[in-house]
Amino acid sequence: MEVKNKLKAIGIVGSPRKDGNSAYLTQQVLQALDEKYETELISLKDLDINPCESCFTCQQEGVCIIEDDMQELYKKIQDASVLILASPVHMGGITSRMRMFMERMWHLRKGQLKGIIGSYIIVGRRDLGVAVNEMEEFLSRLKALKIAGIMAFGVKKGAVKEDQEALENVKRVCSQILSL
Repeated sequence: MEVKNKLKAIGIVGSPRKDGNSAYLTQQVLQALDEKYETELISLKDLDINPCESCFTCQQEGVCIIEDDMQELYKKIQDASVLILASPVHMGGITSRMRMFMERMWHLRKGQLKGIIGSYIIVGRRDLGVAVNEMEEFLSRLKALKIAGIMAFGVKKGAVKEDQEALENVKRVCSQILSL
């Protein structure tokens, strides 16, 4: 059921697993935000997203001309008040799906999303590598109001359910967002 007059919060999951640890934590955040926000979880795995072609048309026109599922995603993000990004760590960084999504957002870096509340969820084994920095940098380039993200331990499905620190950080992130 669509609720009118609610703000919107979107969770973007870059994992190749639709029901993995990143998706689980994103669902936890969105459920907690549901009292104030209309929420939507989007799995990049389900979308047809092509890589940026560096054509720079977006620089001149202000829009990306690549016709794929990003066109619909741009509209949803521009209507949102909250953007939560989630990715497992692959080879020390975010997933290729999340990277492609971020690159395709390049034309929205000049303040079009200024003030959107942004946070992230990173799930990994030990060393989270540059994944946190990638998320932080992306949100900075969008001029988002950043909320420190959630870092979680998890490789096997369901492992994050045992990560008490991550679950506490879900509460912290949600509390901070709801207080804004």
